[in-house]
Amino acid sequence: WVYDHFSIGPQRLALALRLHWFFAYLFMANGLLYLIGLLAGGGYKALLPRRSDVKDVLAMQWYYIGLVPAKLLRRPWPHPAVKTKYNALQRAAYFAMPAFGALAVLSGWAMHKPVQLSWLERLFVNYNGARVVHFWLMCVLAAFVLPHVLLVIADGWDTFRSMVTGWSAREKEDRHGR
Repeated sequence: WVYDHFSIGPQRLALALRLHWFFAYLFMANGLLYLIGLLAGGGYKALLPRRSDVKDVLAMQWYYIGLVPAKLLRRPWPHPAVKTKYNALQRAAYFAMPAFGALAVLSGWAMHKPVQLSWLERLFVNYNGARVVHFWLMCVLAAFVLPHVLLVIADGWDTFRSMVTGWSAREKEDRHGR
């Protein structure tokens, strides 16, 4: 259905590959800008794993699992205490996703240039190993995006704006005591 409706069905492999590489380069540029921003702004410090994260991740997972039933039953469902910028589940996800993205890029290049980058292909055992890793990493990244976007929408416009611009009206209100 997707191929037929976007005219990339049979006999359109060249167009499909061009689209793939267009989005791959966009993905790589976005990742590079994200990494530069993390390093330049010191934001990477908020993403580093901590010893207490395993227990806190489990608490946050339990909170998210029980949130919808609690809302439907109109019962209180207290949020676990968070003393840092990100809760442990967010920290784990935001730490893992760039690593998964880098692996997806490396496996993609290993498939694209298996002869010129044979050392890279060997990191994934062989060509088929790179294909399997690339496929599953892209599934993981896609699975991350949907709930992430839904949670941002549920939290409101200010959260979305702060992700794009880097500033939040809530932070401004907190600083001014309003």
